[in-house]
Amino acid sequence: MVSTAAFGQKKSKMSNEQQVAFTNTYINADKARLLGNPEEAYKLYQRCLELDPSADAVYYSLGKLQKDKNNLNGAKVQFEKALKLDPENKWYYQELAIVQADLQDFKSASKTYEKLLKKYPGNPEFILNYANFLLLAGDDKGAMKTYDEFEAIAGVDPEVSLRKYRYFASAGKYDLAAAELQKLIDAMPGDAQLYGYLADLYQAQGKTQKALEVYEQALGADPNNAYIQLSLAEYYERTGKNDTGFEYLQMAYANSGLDIDTKVGVLLRMHRQAERDPETRRRALILCNKLISAHPSEAKGFSIKGDFLFLDRQLDSARASYYQSIDRDPSKFAVWNQVMIIDSELEDPQAMLDDSKRALEMFPTQPGLYLFHGISNNQLEHYKEAAASLKTGLTFVVGNPLLSAQMLASLGDAYHELGHNKSSDSAYNASLSYDPESLYVLNNYSYFLSLRGEQLERAKEMSGKTIAKEPKSASYQDTYGWILFQLGQYEDAEKHLKTALENGGHRSGEVLEHYGDTLFKLGRVNEAVEHWVKAKALGDASEKIDSKISTQKLGE
Repeated sequence: MVSTAAFGQKKSKMSNEQQVAFTNTYINADKARLLGNPEEAYKLYQRCLELDPSADAVYYSLGKLQKDKNNLNGAKVQFEKALKLDPENKWYYQELAIVQADLQDFKSASKTYEKLLKKYPGNPEFILNYANFLLLAGDDKGAMKTYDEFEAIAGVDPEVSLRKYRYFASAGKYDLAAAELQKLIDAMPGDAQLYGYLADLYQAQGKTQKALEVYEQALGADPNNAYIQLSLAEYYERTGKNDTGFEYLQMAYANSGLDIDTKVGVLLRMHRQAERDPETRRRALILCNKLISAHPSEAKGFSIKGDFLFLDRQLDSARASYYQSIDRDPSKFAVWNQVMIIDSELEDPQAMLDDSKRALEMFPTQPGLYLFHGISNNQLEHYKEAAASLKTGLTFVVGNPLLSAQMLASLGDAYHELGHNKSSDSAYNASLSYDPESLYVLNNYSYFLSLRGEQLERAKEMSGKTIAKEPKSASYQDTYGWILFQLGQYEDAEKHLKTALENGGHRSGEVLEHYGDTLFKLGRVNEAVEHWVKAKALGDASEKIDSKISTQKLGE
C-alpha cells in the first residue's frame, strides 16, 4: 500500500533528490501510523506535503490517521482532498463513503458510490454497496432497482434476497416478498429457515393452506430436518390440530439434529400450562423421554424430566431423574435443591442427610443446604450435629431474613432436645425477630415453655396467635390447651383440647393424655382414665401413662 500510494503519484515538479526524500518520508510516516505513533506520523506527512502539496496519497493517509483517532469529520476532509486530486482512485471513493456512513450520512455515501460506479460500471461489489447505502438512505425503490442490477451480474445472493424480502414484506408487498423467498428456496432447497420465512409470510396473510404446502415442500426436500418437523408442529398447534402437531413434535424431539436447548425451551413454555393440566404433563413427559433418548449424556434432559415428574407428584421418580442429572453434571445447585425438597416431602430424613452432605461438598457456602442438613439431623435425633451444622450455615446467610428465621427455628429445636434451654430460647427469640408471625416457632416455643412451666403468660400469648390464625389445627389447639392446664384454667383448657381431638388429635396419644389429665382436674376421673387408655394404645404417651391408669391419679 505504501509503494502503491507513493509511486502512484502524478508527475510532480520535484527533483530526483526531492522525490527520494518524499518517498522515504512517506514510508516512515506510514510506518509510524501503523506502529501507533500518530504524532510522529502527522509531522512526517506534513513534511511530505511541504515537498509536494499535490500528493493525493498523503491526504489519503492523513484521512486514515484521522480515522484511527476516531476524528471522522477530519478524515472525511482529507479523503475529499485526496479524491479531488485523483478522481480516478477507487480506494478514495470507498474510504470516503465508509466515513460518510460512519457519520450516518448515508445519502452522501450513496452519492459517492454513484460517482464511483460511473468510473467503474458493472463492478458487482460496488453495485452491492451502492444498493446498501441507498437502502440506508431511505431510497428503497432505488435500492431495489440496484439490487436487481447486482443480481443480473452476480446471480442470486442470499443476503440480497433476504433484504429485498424484508423490504417487500414491511411495505405490504407480500407477493414480491414471497417471490424473493421462493427464488432463494429454488437456489438453496436445503435451507430449512427459508421455508419457515415463507410459511410465516403466508400465515401472516391468513393463507394457512399455502403455509402448509411450503412446510410439506420443505419436508420433502429434507425429511429428517428437525427444524422443519418443529415448524410443522407449531403450524398444526396454531391451526388447532394439536394431536397432529404433537406427532411432529415427537419426531423433532427424537431427532438428535435439533439442539437440546431448543427442546428444553419448548418444554419450559409448556410448564405453566402443565401445572393445571394433566394432559399437558403427560405429553411433556413423553417429550422428555424422547429428548433423553436423543441426548442421553445431557444432564438438562433428566433435570427437566424431574421437573415434570415433580409437577405430576411422582416424587420417587422425580428424585431418581434428578439423581441422573446430578450424575452427569453435579454443578447445578437448583437440581440439588429440588432433590432435598423431595426428600422432605417424602419424609425421608436419611436421604436428606445423605443428599445434603453430598451437596455441601459441591456448595460449601450455600446456607440453604445447612438448613436441610440440620433438619435431617434433628429428625434422626442427631441433635449435636444438627446444632453444629445450623450454626455454620447461619454465618453464610446474607440479606435473607426468612432463611435466617428458619435456621434459627431448627437450631432452637436442636438446643431444646439437648436440654440447652437458654440457648433454645435465644434461638427462638432471634427467629421471631426475623419472622414474628412464624406459627411453627410460636407453637414450639410456647409448648416447650409450658413443659418447663416457665413464662406461661408469654407462652399463652404466643400460642394464642397460632389458634387465631389456624383455629382447626389440632397441634396448635393442644399447645394452647396445655398452657391453660399449666395455668390452672382447666375448663378453658378442656374446651381447646376437645377442639384438638375433633380436628385429628384423637390420633395422637399425647393429645389424648393431655385431655385425660384435664378431665381428671375437672373431677371426671372415669372419662380421664378412658382417654389415658386410648393414649397408651397409640404408643406416644408419656412415661407416666401406666401409673396414671393403674392408680387413676396424675401422679404429681
